[in-house]
Amino acid sequence: MKEFTEEFKTKLYQTIQEIENNSLVEVVTIIRQQSQKYTDVALKVAAVFTVILFSVLIFIPFDISTSVLHLLPILSFMAVFYVVMSIPMLLRLFISQKRIDKSVEIMGRAIFQKGGIRFTEQRIGILIFISYFEKKVFIVADRGVHLAVPKEDLDNLENRFNNIFENKSVADEFLKELSSCKDVFSQYIPPVENDINELPDNLVVDL
Repeated sequence: MKEFTEEFKTKLYQTIQEIENNSLVEVVTIIRQQSQKYTDVALKVAAVFTVILFSVLIFIPFDISTSVLHLLPILSFMAVFYVVMSIPMLLRLFISQKRIDKSVEIMGRAIFQKGGIRFTEQRIGILIFISYFEKKVFIVADRGVHLAVPKEDLDNLENRFNNIFENKSVADEFLKELSSCKDVFSQYIPPVENDINELPDNLVVDL
């Protein structure tokens, strides 16, 4: 997540301000390295590898000492677990898309609830959650947004956000897509006089 620099944050808050100046909507963006650790996945991979290795050691036509037969599988289990957990791209290979989608959705909804995004007066808070490891963007919109903005438009926004990972600069592409939200929100949720910013742009939620 090195590309999400202080310069990016400055541009991000400026973009959010532009959206909220042209719409009543309250936008919050949260970027996280990943939605969960997936330790169980690495454990299963290590266990399968260890069983295979142990089976090979038993049936190979060579004499193997009892100490090696016991120690090598244990060391291999630890090594495989460490390697899988240490290399994000490798770990991701063993996680189903269904598991990824569910993990990001659960984390996004938890942030929406605990961050108080649902407590705006007009129920027009919207969370755009980026989970970098999963390469997934999940949008959680409050009731007022769902009533005002057609579902197909919200779905289209989320689909476009999820295409940002196909580009070299995820940060720049995210800012571009975020900026494009301005027209959608201003069309369906226009601004009102004396609108108060109810949610901080730099919201931090500990989970």
